[in-house]
Amino acid sequence: MMTVKRWSRGPGASPIGKPAIHPATVDLKGKAYELLRNNVTKFLMDDIYRNPGPLQFDGPGADAKAVTMCVEDQDYMGRIKKLQEYLEQVKKIVKPGCSQEVLKAALSAMASVTDVLSAKNMDNGICMP
Repeated sequence: MMTVKRWSRGPGASPIGKPAIHPATVDLKGKAYELLRNNVTKFLMDDIYRNPGPLQFDGPGADAKAVTMCVEDQDYMGRIKKLQEYLEQVKKIVKPGCSQEVLKAALSAMASVTDVLSAKNMDNGICMP
């Protein structure tokens, strides 16, 4: 987010530190930007500004999430449904009688997915049997 960059005013001069904010890209196809585009007139006309201020550890704003995070989380169940659709497709394709190549590809891919997900669960402190 923010760091202190060292700037030198010339040869032999002692460097000074100036705060610098790292540039961040905006996903113009993301849900948060879509929300902004859809509500641009409401944002201009209505008084819906909210200043979250510094981090809140106690009080009414302590549990508030940023709007951009809430928007991204809204589609959680949609993503779960999409995952289930992919799993159903795999079940339809990989069944007794499929070719060796299809079986090998499915086993390899599923082993990789299982390894990645197991590592993610361990990173998050969730232990899977």
